[in-house]
Amino acid sequence: MKHNQVIVGILFVLFLMVITACGGGGGGGNNTSGGGPYTNIRMEAVLDGTSTSIDPTNVFANEQIRFRLTGVDTNSVRVVIPTSDYSLSGSPGGSLDATGLFSASGTPNSNTGTVSVVFETLSYNSAVRVVVPQAIISGLGRTTSGVPAKGVQIFALNSVGTVVGTGTIATTGAIRFSAPTSAVRFTANFAAIDPGPNPYYARQFAYAGKDYSTTIASCTAPLPPLSNGQTTNLLTNVVFYSNTSGFPPPPPNGCQ
Repeated sequence: MKHNQVIVGILFVLFLMVITACGGGGGGGNNTSGGGPYTNIRMEAVLDGTSTSIDPTNVFANEQIRFRLTGVDTNSVRVVIPTSDYSLSGSPGGSLDATGLFSASGTPNSNTGTVSVVFETLSYNSAVRVVVPQAIISGLGRTTSGVPAKGVQIFALNSVGTVVGTGTIATTGAIRFSAPTSAVRFTANFAAIDPGPNPYYARQFAYAGKDYSTTIASCTAPLPPLSNGQTTNLLTNVVFYSNTSGFPPPPPNGCQ
């Protein structure tokens, strides 16, 4: 009897080892894409070889940018979706291969093109433009609920209020765009994400301890001093008020 119990015990251990090796019925192996179906699919642009998200309408001369689709998988994790056959329309001053790698030329022409890819019969698109970097403005745009303020534009203004540089907040909230050293102030613009459902309570943002209204022409925020060929970080995040906050923002107090 004791001998039989030992044999049964050994067989049970071997059974557990087999189950563990097979993933316990949960599916063997890891899918680096996370596995579909996917929700909240979007096209992103990152510096090639990194996970640094950028504004694809401010690709700098001679840079290489990777366009990719991301989505939320069945585990509620945002993952890169395997895609190919990317295409480029227009002449934005660079070339695109089928994997989504965009190579900017050294002589931008100020034109804007469109990068496209089809996934599960749906087409996803992104504008792309190559610029010669002057002074580079860098920062982060988010909402009061912590969500990246993707799609909101940042306008750099000179001393008389003329727009001299434009950037779009990237999918991760990153701000990176080129402007001349004559830029001294900035504001935000929501035209690219209107009309439609909008997460922003008011056309207003907070920066460096003050509140600014995008509906008042003179209510713009100060930029730090800029230098050609150098990256200047904004003093703080640019924070937009979310509809989910349930209360209106305070009156703007940073107006000139």
